[in-house]
Amino acid sequence: MLAVLLSLVMATTPLWDHPGYDAEDSHHNPGETVITSGKIRHVVTKWQVSLRTSGSSCSGFSDPVLSGGRVYVSDQLGISAYTAATGAVAWRYDWDDPGDSETPRLAVSDGLLIVAGGDCNSQSDPDGQLIALDAGTGLPRWKQRVDIPVYAAVVDKSVLVVSGGSPSDEDAIMAYHVRDGRPAWQKTGYRAGGVSANGTILARATDGTDVSAAVEITTGTVRWTRKAAWTAEAASPASDRFLVTGAGGVLSSVRVSDGQLEWSASTFPSSEAIAVDRARVYRVAGRDVEALNVADGKRAWTARQKADGVQPVTAAGLIYAGAAVLNASDGKVAGPDVAGRVIVAGGRIHQVVSGQLRTLG
Repeated sequence: MLAVLLSLVMATTPLWDHPGYDAEDSHHNPGETVITSGKIRHVVTKWQVSLRTSGSSCSGFSDPVLSGGRVYVSDQLGISAYTAATGAVAWRYDWDDPGDSETPRLAVSDGLLIVAGGDCNSQSDPDGQLIALDAGTGLPRWKQRVDIPVYAAVVDKSVLVVSGGSPSDEDAIMAYHVRDGRPAWQKTGYRAGGVSANGTILARATDGTDVSAAVEITTGTVRWTRKAAWTAEAASPASDRFLVTGAGGVLSSVRVSDGQLEWSASTFPSSEAIAVDRARVYRVAGRDVEALNVADGKRAWTARQKADGVQPVTAAGLIYAGAAVLNASDGKVAGPDVAGRVIVAGGRIHQVVSGQLRTLG
């Protein structure tokens, strides 16, 4: 009985443990059921706290992540954990050198807060740094220096994958075991985005051969290769499609299983700020928001916002894109303006705006 109760609690605990909700970087929370189109107009600020600042720091404010009833976010002095219900500080971790610590990427896995960042003062030979903090206490469990700057990071199947390169370092993808930081595998001459489709990442060769490969995140084994220069921007919630950009920034859908190109979308100014649910792909450029049918890439609707958009997020049938909240089904206005990037989980909207961590509900 106790095991059943624990499993039910874990299943209903609000979760947003990657910057893009999940390892697929879908920016879609299928578990949100509270803030719907009928309730979005009634949200109010529940709490707000000022994040730590420093005039000599080169670190900024990361997108927050949520797990175990806590919101984790980087500030200009390190990492802070806040109780999601009240905004009370749970713990803090300080950078060794705030003046040489870039804004990291965060993820929660295996009871650890994974911090993927690096230094920021070297232009020719920057290095990365990986830190695992106990999610409950903030105490460091392991650290790893990385010879490349960390341009992308993703955690899936208890493996952390980072990717980057510099004028002094060959492009590389490096994988580490989350629990202890041990190296798992490495591929040089490749880059990858921060996307994993249920354990499969998309690697792009950077030697001019225009080859893309599907790689198993746990072993580094190549599943298939294609003659195409694809960068994964997201994967579908079902993990059956990569949403990729290729030459000229064209957005396409590629099957995860075999690399088959399914469709390519019409031209749009930018395809990198996208979200995807089971029905549609949403992309934002300037004030324009566009929805495409995930099955065939055909346009479902377009909307023009009164303000420049941000990375879109979809939850409970709503789209948050930096202005008025929209209905995901037709792009019509459903709620008030919610400026800035957000995460939505457990009937709360968490966001960082102008150095403030704010929670609406």
